[in-house]
Amino acid sequence: MKIETNAALRLFVTGMMTGTALCAVPALAQDAATAAEGTGGDIVVTASKRTSSTVQDTPIAVQALGGDALKDKGAVDFADFYHAIPALSVQDEGPGDKRYVIRGVNSAGASTVGMYLDETVITGENAQDGGGQAPDIKLFDIDRVEVLKGPQGTTFGASSMAGTIRYITKKADPDGGVNGYVQSALRATKGASLGMQTDGAVNLPVIPGVLAVRASGFYADLPGWIDNRFQKGANAEKSKAGRLTARLQATPDLTVDLTAMYQDVHQDAKNFYNKLDYDGNVLPSNYQADEVRAPYSDKSEIYNATVNYKQPFGTFTGTVSRFVRDTSFVRDASLAAQAFLGLPHDTTGRSALKQDKHRRVDSGELRFASDFDGPFQILVGGFFQNENRFFNSSWPKADVNGNLPADADMLLDRTVDTRIKERALFGELSYEILPDLTFTAGGRLFDFKLEQQSVANVAFGGGTGAGAGPKLHTKDNGLIGRFNLAYKLSDQVNTYVQVAQGYRSGGTNDQTAAAIANVVIPDGYGSDSLWSYEWGVKTTLLDRKLFLNGAVYYIDWSDIQVSQQATDGTVSFGYTGNGGKAEVKGIEMTLDARPIPGLQINLSGNYNTAKLAQDNPVAGTGNKGDRIPYVPEFTGAGSVNYTTFVDALGVDASFGADVSYQGSMATKFNPAIDNYQPLDSYWLVGMHAGISKGPWQVNLNVTNLFNDQTTINYNEIVPGVYPLGYYMNRPRTVSLSGMVKF
Repeated sequence: MKIETNAALRLFVTGMMTGTALCAVPALAQDAATAAEGTGGDIVVTASKRTSSTVQDTPIAVQALGGDALKDKGAVDFADFYHAIPALSVQDEGPGDKRYVIRGVNSAGASTVGMYLDETVITGENAQDGGGQAPDIKLFDIDRVEVLKGPQGTTFGASSMAGTIRYITKKADPDGGVNGYVQSALRATKGASLGMQTDGAVNLPVIPGVLAVRASGFYADLPGWIDNRFQKGANAEKSKAGRLTARLQATPDLTVDLTAMYQDVHQDAKNFYNKLDYDGNVLPSNYQADEVRAPYSDKSEIYNATVNYKQPFGTFTGTVSRFVRDTSFVRDASLAAQAFLGLPHDTTGRSALKQDKHRRVDSGELRFASDFDGPFQILVGGFFQNENRFFNSSWPKADVNGNLPADADMLLDRTVDTRIKERALFGELSYEILPDLTFTAGGRLFDFKLEQQSVANVAFGGGTGAGAGPKLHTKDNGLIGRFNLAYKLSDQVNTYVQVAQGYRSGGTNDQTAAAIANVVIPDGYGSDSLWSYEWGVKTTLLDRKLFLNGAVYYIDWSDIQVSQQATDGTVSFGYTGNGGKAEVKGIEMTLDARPIPGLQINLSGNYNTAKLAQDNPVAGTGNKGDRIPYVPEFTGAGSVNYTTFVDALGVDASFGADVSYQGSMATKFNPAIDNYQPLDSYWLVGMHAGISKGPWQVNLNVTNLFNDQTTINYNEIVPGVYPLGYYMNRPRTVSLSGMVKF
């Protein structure tokens, strides 16, 4: 067998075995924080877990987007708003398959960005069993989205080493009376059929002033623009979600919030297209080469109970959550069967890689946030998280119609069971040294344990597998810290200096893939950590007509988790290991101007140099000076919106435009690495207009106005096994929506 074929076999089997190589690679103070409109410094956030404050008064790098403003612009999920946040980028392979990047901190292993829905942890898991991606929360009945930049490990835990994204939902309101909204929209995407979306919510006081429930729902049929041999618009997305919340105001000081949410996202095919079919022939534009149906489904359940008990000296908060996620991913493997097993791709080799995963995360936290008289304030709490995952990776044969029968012959099949336990104690002490000068010191003491076992049910090519492999273990414990000095120079200027540490736990490497070729790889890898040094300034000028904020930061990242290679001289296998150091140097700014009544102008930008500070231990997997993958050097965004009253029509009218820029980046450290692909820079332009009168509102939105089709990601290519797949932003989409509030 040729070396190139062996390399392809290595990539393919590793994908089967690890599920990664082929997958593309508090309710604080009773939620007193209700988001203001827009994206400005007036929005109230609960980023500190200690008290609610406006963006301008919070001495860390945080941005917030109001839920109503997102709705007015037709935002459905993460892809519709992240360009507006400087230093936020993404490794994007479609709905439910994104890996978030903040301030250039991105590598193999678990997610580097923490994700929360209110108090519930929904962070993406370790990637060694085919994951790492968090769910795409649909933006219905959302109060605000908070993006906290820089390490948040002391308060939000392990995978918040780069930052944290929090979706804050609207809560039931016993004092709010019966109220709600209904919105529906038609969506037309270039090269696709007509789609639609609808969502709504209702608040019902059961016992006014004491008990209320809020029910909300979402449904979308977003048209697809990629065809394959089975259907036109195969990548259409159908999503549905529902959320039920209840609030019991048991006493003026005691509040109980309950939340239950369900979300279901389905695509008949992913968002990539191919230029060549399996025989090397040129395909029509926006067409997939797949010979097997390859659907994707993503179902999530979220349950939470939060209790807040407020006293004159502080607030006690207790919260428990359960997050359940089931995903199913299929990728055509017909050409692999031909390359490795001699089975023709269009007949007996017609088959697919199928990966099903069940994940359950139970978490809870008990904390106290003080409100003492005097210069001292404290935040102290305890946290637990228990996680169970079951992952099944199989290679079934397909029938002549491209379906995977329940009793299909298997060319490979394995399962992976993972158990994780994490415990932590955290706290912060703040002291007002002088009026308007406050020093905060915080820490988190953590203990992490992981156990994993694989079972080979069917061997490569068919036949009985080797059975259960050894139980793999990894554990980690330690203490991380945060130090913040905040100084309010005047009513117009706040500044802060922060030194913060972030960490990410290690994991295990399944060795069964390499064992096929008698190649030895390590059974695990250690944690990595970083120190972030940041100076920020927040200014409120011209009688609150101008908010101008900026920050400079330096990140020193040690023992970075990276993809490495082991070889016997002929065949090599990938695994996750620890490299050396990486450094990130950056500067970011945001401007929110309101020069005249009704006019709002937003500008933002980020520049950073995220690079390896030394060669990776395994030659050729990354060298000093290589940029971190999927990190653009520059990102920027701008928007303008004008609202006015039209006397002749008796309506409020608004119109505006937005533009964003993402700089070039690459999928690997350097061009010498297999599957390195450059990603070009691109601009996106949007426009919107709307009218409203009383409870009625109509909005017209256009996204990707100039129909930019720059490639934003690639499928992992295996020569002779998979043709190169291209991902791009959604083509120009026009939506017309109508909403009524009551």
